[in-house]
Amino acid sequence: MDKDLVDKILHEADIVTTISAYIQVINKGRGYVSVCPFHDDKHPSMSISKDKQIFKCFACNTSGNAITFVQQYEKISFDEAARKVADMVGIVDERLSKKTKAETIDPSLKPYYACINDLQQYYQYGLTIAEGKEAMDYLASRNIDAKQIEKYGIGYSPLDGKKTIQYLRAKGHSLHTIEGIGITLVRNAETASDSNAGRVMFPLKNADGQVVGFSARRIKKDDTAKYINSPETAIFHKGNVLYNYSEAKRTARKDGYIYLLEGFMDVMALEKAGISSAAAIMGTSLTSEHIKMLRRLGCEIRVCLDGDGPGQEGMMKITTLLTKAGLPFKLVSYGDDLRDPDDILQESGAEALLKRMNNLIDAFDFQLNYYTNTKPLTTNDDKKKVLYYFMDFLKKMEPGLIRDNYIAKLSKVTGFEMSLIREKINAKRTLEAQEEVTMSIEQVETEILHPEQIIKKRLLKAEREMLYYMLSSVDAVKYFEKNIDSFYYPVYNSIANFIMEYVDETQHTATISSLIGEISNRGGDDTDELISKVSEVSEDNIHPPLIEGETKNFDDCAIAIKEEKEKIFDKKKTTESLSGLSLEDQKVLLASYALRQAQRNQKKSKNKNK
Repeated sequence: MDKDLVDKILHEADIVTTISAYIQVINKGRGYVSVCPFHDDKHPSMSISKDKQIFKCFACNTSGNAITFVQQYEKISFDEAARKVADMVGIVDERLSKKTKAETIDPSLKPYYACINDLQQYYQYGLTIAEGKEAMDYLASRNIDAKQIEKYGIGYSPLDGKKTIQYLRAKGHSLHTIEGIGITLVRNAETASDSNAGRVMFPLKNADGQVVGFSARRIKKDDTAKYINSPETAIFHKGNVLYNYSEAKRTARKDGYIYLLEGFMDVMALEKAGISSAAAIMGTSLTSEHIKMLRRLGCEIRVCLDGDGPGQEGMMKITTLLTKAGLPFKLVSYGDDLRDPDDILQESGAEALLKRMNNLIDAFDFQLNYYTNTKPLTTNDDKKKVLYYFMDFLKKMEPGLIRDNYIAKLSKVTGFEMSLIREKINAKRTLEAQEEVTMSIEQVETEILHPEQIIKKRLLKAEREMLYYMLSSVDAVKYFEKNIDSFYYPVYNSIANFIMEYVDETQHTATISSLIGEISNRGGDDTDELISKVSEVSEDNIHPPLIEGETKNFDDCAIAIKEEKEKIFDKKKTTESLSGLSLEDQKVLLASYALRQAQRNQKKSKNKNK
C-alpha cells in the first residue's frame, strides 16, 4: 500500500479509539492500559500512548500502531487491516478498493455464496409474480413500502418449493451445495423442496453485507411457526449476525450511537422515523461475537427490546454483558407504555416513536426500575445480591449529590439504610486501594527487572541513544549518515535505514506510528522484532535532551560507537589469528592485544581529564 495513504490513515485514526473497538481500554493517569489480547494476560500489561499513537505490551513485547493492532488481532494482512482502519475513520480513496490475494474468500465457501446469491434473486423475483401479491399485501399491511423492500432485499418463496430447487440446479448448483445453504434437507433430486415455501423472505447478512441466511415469515395464520430462521451452516452462524449491521455501521460512527432492537420490523420502523443506525438480535441472546461487532463501531449502544417480561429480562442480561465489556450504553425507558417500536409507529406515528427512542436512562436506573416494577425483591438474600451487584458502580463514583441520589434509590429498592450502603462502599474502596498499591509495586519491579531496561554495554547504549535521537531529529539523521554510517547491532541498523529512507523521501522526521507503518507495510521475517524495538527505544527516558544547534550528544555517541567497534573487530581479528599458531606465538599476539587495549584506555583517560 502507498506510503502516503498509510500515513493518511494513521494520521486520521486514533489508536485509543481503534483498540477500544476490539477490547476494553482503561484510562489510567495520563495514559491508557488494557489486558493484552496477544498472550494469557491477567493484569493490564499493555500500555497505549495517545501522544505517540502506539501500543506496547511489557509482558510479551508485542507492539505497534493502530493498523498493526488490527492486523495482529484479526490475523489479516497489513493492507486489509489498513482498509478496516480507514473505514473506521471514514477515509475514501480509490486505492483502498484494491484487493490482495490474502483477502480472497475461502475457496470452500465460494459455492455456497454463489448459490445463496442466486436464491436471493429468485426470492425477490417471487414478489413480482401473481402468487406474490399476497406477500406484497402483507408487507403493505406492515407499512413496508417499495423503497424498503428493495433496500432490505425482501422477497417471497413460491409455494412450489420444488421449482426453487430446480431453478438453483439450472443455475449450475449441486444438490450438496443447495442443502449446504440450509433451505432443504435433500433426499433426492425428485423430492427436494424449499422448506421456506409460501413465506415472506428477509435476507440475513454478515458484517460485510453478504447474504448468509434467511428469516422466513408466515403470511397465513396457521399452526406453523411465525418465523423460521436458517439453520447453522458453513456460512451462517446466528451468533455472528446482527440484522442490518452491515448498513448501520456506515452511519453509527457518524451518529455516535446504534440502537439494538428485538427484530427486523423494529429496525424498519426506526428507519421510517428517521433513525438509520439500528440493528436487531432477532430473538437470540447477545453473544461475545455480537459484543465485538458493537465494540468496533466505537459508539454508544442504545438497547430497546420488547416491553414484556422476557424482553425486559433480555435487557437486564444485555446490561450485564455490556457493563462487563466496558462498552458505553443506555437503555430506552418504557414507562407505562410497553408497546414495541413497530407498534408505536403503526398506532401513534413517527413523532411518538422518536420521543420513545430518545427517552434514555442509564443502567443503574433501568436495573432499579426492573427490580421495582418487573421483579420486586422479596427475600433478604435477593436484596443482598442486588446491593453487592451495584457496589462496583458506586465505589467508582466520587462522593457527592449524584452518588447520594443513587444510594437513596438503592436504599428504597433494597430496604437497606443509606448509612449502611455508604459503609459498604467505603470498605470496598479501601480494600481495592490496598490491592492497587500492591499491584503498582509489582509493576515497578517488573519494569526495573525487564532486560530491555538494563543497558550493560557501552556500544549498545551509544547506538540506542543515537537511534533515539534519530527518531525525533532530522539533524541526528544527517549526522548519522555523515559520521557513523552504520550500527553494529543489526536490528538498530535496520531501523536506522528505515528512518533514513523516510527522511530522504519526506524531508521531515517520521512519527513513531508512521515508522511502524512503514516497517509493517514492507513485511519481512524481522517485522515484529523491528516494531518492538522501535517502540522500546521511543519510550526511553534515560538519554540527555538535545540542545538545538549543538552536536555534543551526537559526538559522544559517535566516539563511543567507533571505539567499541574497534575493540570488537580487533578482538575478533585477534581470535581468528590465534587459530593454527603455536603456544608461544599465541602468547605474543595476546600480549600485543592487551597492550593496544591499555593504550586505548590511557588515551580515553587523558581525553576525559582535559
